Amino acid sequence: MHWQGRWHDRVATLRTALAAAQRLRDRAEQARAHRCLGLTYTRLERYEDAHAHLRQALKLYLRLDDRAGQVRTHQSLSTVLERQGQPHAALRHAERAIELYAHSGSKADLGRLLNSAGWCHAQVGDMREALAHCQRAAALAREAGDRVAEAATWDSLGYIRHRLGQHAPALAAYRHALDLRRTIGHRCGEANTLARIGDTQDAIGDRTAARASWRDALAILDGMDEPGADAVRARLGAG
Repeated sequence: MHWQGRWHDRVATLRTALAAAQRLRDRAEQARAHRCLGLTYTRLERYEDAHAHLRQALKLYLRLDDRAGQVRTHQSLSTVLERQGQPHAALRHAERAIELYAHSGSKADLGRLLNSAGWCHAQVGDMREALAHCQRAAALAREAGDRVAEAATWDSLGYIRHRLGQHAPALAAYRHALDLRRTIGHRCGEANTLARIGDTQDAIGDRTAARASWRDALAILDGMDEPGADAVRARLGAG
């Protein structure tokens, strides 16, 4: 459901899971349901609901002394804050996640955490740190065989190269991310990468290619009723 952008179906499923976990008094599963609901509400741009569920998840993980759960929740809080346009606050949560990971002994994926932190560094304009974090994240993801994380990290590297004015390397990174996302069937990620490819093509003056990329991204997003479709539609309208 996550990969296909079926956010409303995912909310319904997770709310059922949460109710079951509450009846069973299973705090670990309650925490996981709250955390996943927080991420799903983020995608629906229901940020108040997202924060409420993530705060509840963090409270439960603290009571359980579950460091791995705390790591994932701080990473999720970083995601929602970045989407709300608060990159500095997002970066603090990303760094807290990495700090907890280093002391938790958990099996959380360090590559994913580094990619999150790298993305946040890029949003605050610290491209040197962003590039270092994401290059290390890509290597870790590749070694682990984690294609989901590898695709996300190459997408981040494309964005960082774009921001640095390195458009050819940006397109190469984006296309690698796109190939990976298509291979694993991550439709939502595919659309996001296509939209950013269009941004880079537009930056180098290839307006025809940019519009084609944006149209392909919009077709996927509209098919999923994804809130991000409006931003891509605005790019096309501005032309």
